[in-house]
Amino acid sequence: MKAPPPQSALIRAMMRSFRWTMRLSRLQAWIVVCMAMIVTVFADWASGPVVSMTLGYLFVDILAAWTLRERAGILVAVVSIVLGSALNGFGSLPFADLQALSAPVLIWNTGTRAAGAIMIVLMVATLRHTLDGELWRASTDYLTRSLNGGAFRSQLERVAQIGRRRGSTLLLLYMDLDGFKAVNDRYGHAAGDVVLRRFADEARARMRPDDLFARLGGDEFCAFFAIERGVPPEQVAESLHARLSDALRSTGHAVTCSMGAVVIDAGATEDTERMIGLADEAMLEVKRNGKNAIRIAFDTPGTVRQAA
Repeated sequence: MKAPPPQSALIRAMMRSFRWTMRLSRLQAWIVVCMAMIVTVFADWASGPVVSMTLGYLFVDILAAWTLRERAGILVAVVSIVLGSALNGFGSLPFADLQALSAPVLIWNTGTRAAGAIMIVLMVATLRHTLDGELWRASTDYLTRSLNGGAFRSQLERVAQIGRRRGSTLLLLYMDLDGFKAVNDRYGHAAGDVVLRRFADEARARMRPDDLFARLGGDEFCAFFAIERGVPPEQVAESLHARLSDALRSTGHAVTCSMGAVVIDAGATEDTERMIGLADEAMLEVKRNGKNAIRIAFDTPGTVRQAA
């Protein structure tokens, strides 16, 4: 497989800009778009009809289409045309005699401006939808609709940083399904897939927007939380284990969950891989001692106890 082509400094800068805009919430995107529109309209008013601000309006339209998708992009494009035309004359051109232009010509000119802007908006929105779809497929386990292992690891530091800013406690869970192979061997992979999806659906239903949940492969899963101050992380882990155990029982198969958990002060470490290792060790301890339970580690592998 050929290596990707080298990136120029300009392309790297553009990619950083795109990543920044893709992280904006919808409210943040609206704020940025509105501010860009205000700046463009002010510049258009200050410069008068002699200086064209088409590029400024086009930038606002593209920004709206990229961050807010096609409907908002079309709305912003129409608003851009209305505002720009109100300042500079509907359908007129700089230095043209407005009185010499007939109404049909003015309508045609304004309509073509709007159509051109909307076409660009639709192309940009289509590109964003395509990119989002590719990113989703690259980061998601198709069967369970959860994060895959690579995406999980790439986002660990983001959640850890959230925990550090809030002074939270970090909780990482490593889960393995007991008896899952027997379901596949006896009832087939379709039955096993139902168990995996039911387990993942229940876990994701308990997640908050900043929480992570992933299928690492086979019947192994991980979850990562930043727990608010005052909330015992052990209680969160035990509650989730109980919920997931109920979900597995509802499948009608003899499948249970062995869970290892590690609790770490968010401000005490930046080594997220170490947390995965600790949680994995705790889970393996459960597997060696009867399965279908939870063990919690605090900071070091030696500090492990079985949850009540």
